[in-house]
Amino acid sequence: MESLISLFEHFKLKDKSAIQLNKEDPDYILDFSYQERSEDPLIAAACSNFSIKLMSRLRLATVCTLLGHKDTITKVQFGKTDDNLIFSCSRDKTIRCWDIRAPSDKETQIFSNSPGIKSDFLCLDISQTDRLLCAGTELDNNDSFLLFWDRRCSGLLGCYRECHQGDVTQVSFQPGSDQYMASGSADGLVCTFDLNEACEDDALQLTCNAMSDVSRVGWCGPNRKEYIYCVTSDYNVQVWDSDEGESCNTLTDFAIELDISSDYIVDCIPDMTALDDQHTVVLIAGDHSGNLQLASFNETSSKILASLNGGHTATVRCSHWDPKTQTLLTGGEDSLVCLWSAAASTETFQDKCSKSSLIGKIKEKSKAEDRKPYSKKPK
Repeated sequence: MESLISLFEHFKLKDKSAIQLNKEDPDYILDFSYQERSEDPLIAAACSNFSIKLMSRLRLATVCTLLGHKDTITKVQFGKTDDNLIFSCSRDKTIRCWDIRAPSDKETQIFSNSPGIKSDFLCLDISQTDRLLCAGTELDNNDSFLLFWDRRCSGLLGCYRECHQGDVTQVSFQPGSDQYMASGSADGLVCTFDLNEACEDDALQLTCNAMSDVSRVGWCGPNRKEYIYCVTSDYNVQVWDSDEGESCNTLTDFAIELDISSDYIVDCIPDMTALDDQHTVVLIAGDHSGNLQLASFNETSSKILASLNGGHTATVRCSHWDPKTQTLLTGGEDSLVCLWSAAASTETFQDKCSKSSLIGKIKEKSKAEDRKPYSKKPK
């Protein structure tokens, strides 16, 4: 843990690339997902123009664009077992499955609500075997839902409707599992479920109160399952034990407690959170000019680990830590994907743009993106 945290002291910008160039009003990168197993992994970036850009991780160059959604894409996710699959959900009330091996760039499956449910989809996750899909919905007529589909069937498999009383903003399967899942909502609640139970009441295992709108939920700990963390819309951070729901760590005013100049929290890094006895949290914070800071905190201390400047020029929306390469990817409202590493590249963004332009011309010539939880113990 200490060696990983000390690595951040040497972090710098290694590479960056725009999902578009030479546009006065750039498309935001709203979310992205990372292909885990390929030698040249892809990044799937959900853009504000309703498209999904596939980018090479090694070159940060756009490979292709997936088109189909008719409204804002709220989540994009590579498959867990088969990462040739990409799942996306949108405010157009559809979930689409794309297969990057398919000869065309069109979706291979579309999942939608039952006729009685009209809510927009705000979040999505896929289970470890890529069989079970779960989407969370916006509050509509005092109802919000967790909706489930089996990818082998066309219709809705089932729904939970009693656990949340606000927009369901996050769903997250426990890494490696088809059975356990967490959800977060604008009602301030973070819930965990055992999906092997027959009904919603029995499936609900924990209800933890974050006391504010939940914007991020994830599993963390040595095996990415012992603890659950959440980040709220007013940038509080909380960590709970996933078995008993006991509060392990709470950050209520990050700017003051961390003595940090950032305006918001992008996310925690789950691979580095709650790994030790002090339940240390490692988080990414930013300001609206695009500057980022990495910080850690526990019950006794806090520390600024690194300042990541010179990459983004606007608010950062999403991040991904790759433990294999020990690199950090970030995406933002400036249309940029940035790669941060302890070993910086000597090639500048301007050099890269000039090179891309030259390559394009050559190709053309040759041819003529301490709260108290309420717990329910497993039976």
